[in-house]
Amino acid sequence: MTDVSAGDYSLVGRLGVTARVTAGTLVLQVEPRDELLHHGIVRSSVLAFLVDAAAGITVDDEPDDWTFTSDMSVRMRPVPVTDPVEAVATVLRRGRRSATCAVELTTTGGVHVGTGLIGFAKVPRRETDPPKPKVTPERFSALFSGDASLDRPLREAARIEVLDAARGEAEVAVTAELRNPAGTLQGALVALLAEAAAEDLVATRFESPAVVTDLDLRYLAQAQVGPVRTACRLLGDGPDASVEVRLTDTSSGRLTTVVLARLSAVRR
Repeated sequence: MTDVSAGDYSLVGRLGVTARVTAGTLVLQVEPRDELLHHGIVRSSVLAFLVDAAAGITVDDEPDDWTFTSDMSVRMRPVPVTDPVEAVATVLRRGRRSATCAVELTTTGGVHVGTGLIGFAKVPRRETDPPKPKVTPERFSALFSGDASLDRPLREAARIEVLDAARGEAEVAVTAELRNPAGTLQGALVALLAEAAAEDLVATRFESPAVVTDLDLRYLAQAQVGPVRTACRLLGDGPDASVEVRLTDTSSGRLTTVVLARLSAVRR
């Protein structure tokens, strides 16, 4: 599919996600490993990957079209979980050039972790574009066996560089392991960069640890060259405030993504 890079070379391919098809429905699953947690809680960006992949694979059925994520919202409960988290998508609308899905996130023990809403735009593939992989839900379940895993925290593995924590300024290089098959920064890693910038801003300004519980992303343009840099604006007065994060591809000065993130303070 457009926004999933399978294989050990890909960072998202090392999240430890597994997949299966049950009664015709794709189910993604991830273990809450330490590398995927922040203050003991599964990162919002990890859940964003589950939302993106579960829905994207479900609707990406045109061999001559790219299916790009246009917008995504993730809401999660800021509570630690020990059981694996599963994601199941439901198609709410499917048109010729766009689609919308809802994704439920629950543990294998039946605990509700979060929910996601995601929209896609379908764009014809050009002859000069990279070849589009043909990945059905059945093949995806074989590709993502969960065998490959991170050996360090996700944020560190992505090589996010902090420029000014108090201002929420950070950047990431658009390397091969962070790109999707279309050659752009993978959607959930865009979410990770925004999440990192927001949590740095709040933790530094209020001297209080916090986790991102809400993410609203609007993907405006592809980030193909990079580095991609964040600029943040605090929309409140405390550690539970919302933060606006703007991502720019510094190679062109082009605004690629606008994100609204909401945080929740973590009890020490």
